[in-house]
Amino acid sequence: MAKESKDEMYIPELNVLEISDEIIDDNFDFKFNSISNGKSPFENFEDYLLNRKFEPEKPYGLFNKDIEVCRFFESGFGSSRNENILSEIKSKNEKEGYGNVKIPNTNITLINYSFCPKCKKIYSFNDLKNYYLNPKVDTNFKNRIMQYREDTRVCCNVCDTYFLPSLIISDGTPKNEVQFLCRVQTMNAIERYFLENNIKVLTRKKENAIQKGELKGIKNDIYLKDLEKKPTLISNMLQYTPVKLIMNLIDGTNVEKGDILFNEWKWKWRE
Repeated sequence: MAKESKDEMYIPELNVLEISDEIIDDNFDFKFNSISNGKSPFENFEDYLLNRKFEPEKPYGLFNKDIEVCRFFESGFGSSRNENILSEIKSKNEKEGYGNVKIPNTNITLINYSFCPKCKKIYSFNDLKNYYLNPKVDTNFKNRIMQYREDTRVCCNVCDTYFLPSLIISDGTPKNEVQFLCRVQTMNAIERYFLENNIKVLTRKKENAIQKGELKGIKNDIYLKDLEKKPTLISNMLQYTPVKLIMNLIDGTNVEKGDILFNEWKWKWRE
């Protein structure tokens, strides 16, 4: 795989939106990977995701300014309509066996909120997964690899309308939402966030490459506490992580235990 050049990251036909700076309460005590205030790491983590003050985010990715975002709390449909859409998505996820990710030892469930703003077609987690594996070709991106990493849009297969899906954070009642990202985009955004501080993580750090027979994986060297200001990245990282490894992420033991990112052993190594 060829290395990225600075030129490959520039797309004149599209607007580049910087990685978002989600705003959280300045007084929030971010200590979910330790016992504090008499609460366990999981209770503190639950407070972090559920009680974070909601603020609109700048979306991740490269796309035109006028694209619509599936926002549960800012939609023109009205609360009852939004709840019906979310309920329909949740039911479809259950039938297909994907999504509706429950965070262990908490009341949190992560549910994708994704539908075409024009024709109102509902998109399940599996629909999103399949789309991001084979997105509609956009020649504004210099190559397919760049599109996988940076094109966070979904194109409706009924009316060709582009939209950005969201991820709902719920404890039985929707409490917060962040942007939905696929696995590749989540990893890419995390790596770019750390690179802004001249820190190499995940595939950017060669020693994270792990081999198991014919398979390769990526050592997860990320502490969630270092993503404090990035609830979008934390939430998306968790939705692709198996339950046992989620527990390690939340209590901060994933690095010392040598966890593999997403427990994925078929990942192609960045060369």
